[in-house]
Amino acid sequence: MSDGDIVIIHKQENFESGQLCVLLINGDEATVKRVYKLENGIELVAINPAYPSKKFTFEDIEQIPVAVIGIVKQLIKNY
Repeated sequence: MSDGDIVIIHKQENFESGQLCVLLINGDEATVKRVYKLENGIELVAINPAYPSKKFTFEDIEQIPVAVIGIVKQLIKNY
């Protein structure tokens, strides 16, 4: 994914582990990550392997907050 790409999402909060999701972190940072459900929270994995994954506990999700906005349905690349 690159700057200028267009992402079409289905707005929903629920997701299956491993789906590509749009998330809002701390109310102002939108990001697209593959999201995995963990026993005590979630793990966000970047599409680009150069970026490290991030784990959030259920407590982190409430306090920061971290919210799933929707599920990626289509990615349109701009060249």
